[in-house]
Amino acid sequence: MSSTPESAETTEPASKSKKKVSTQRRVISWVFIAILLGVVLLEWRAKSSQAKTFESLGAAMDEAGNSGEFPFAQFEETVQGNPDVDVDESGAIMRLYHYKWNGIFKTYHLRLLVNDEDLVVTYDTEPEGETVNGMRRISKKNLEELVQKNKQEVTAQKAESKPVSETPVTETPAKKETSEKEAAAPKDE
Repeated sequence: MSSTPESAETTEPASKSKKKVSTQRRVISWVFIAILLGVVLLEWRAKSSQAKTFESLGAAMDEAGNSGEFPFAQFEETVQGNPDVDVDESGAIMRLYHYKWNGIFKTYHLRLLVNDEDLVVTYDTEPEGETVNGMRRISKKNLEELVQKNKQEVTAQKAESKPVSETPVTETPAKKETSEKEAAAPKDE
């Protein structure tokens, strides 16, 4: 039994050569993955901080009951993350607090109206607008214009309808004419 040299060569497993990935390519891949994870983490943190703050704000409003107002200091304790805060004090009665959580791709907003007694009145998540949750603020300038307009209307109404005591009397009282029968009638004493 002779063995052929061809059969010995075919029984050996064919060794495949592996391509080695360069160290430089691995480093670049891991840096890219780290950057991607950092971006996702920053975006998630901004969104979750805004969402948790919004939830705690809703819970505080529910606890407030019928009045629907609660102390602003209580809200400040529940703010999550590190939002940017803009305060607009141009309102006559209410201040507008605008909180912004900045993500990489999106900015998350929360706006509050706080009255002069430092109570949170209403809130929403709109980026901007004249109203907050349907409530319009009256600016100091508009309030002054409104007050001046009302004063003018009141003075105009007073001029149109003066009371009877203030109107000058120009007529002389009517003379009583007594009829002849009344004069001739005897008076009861």
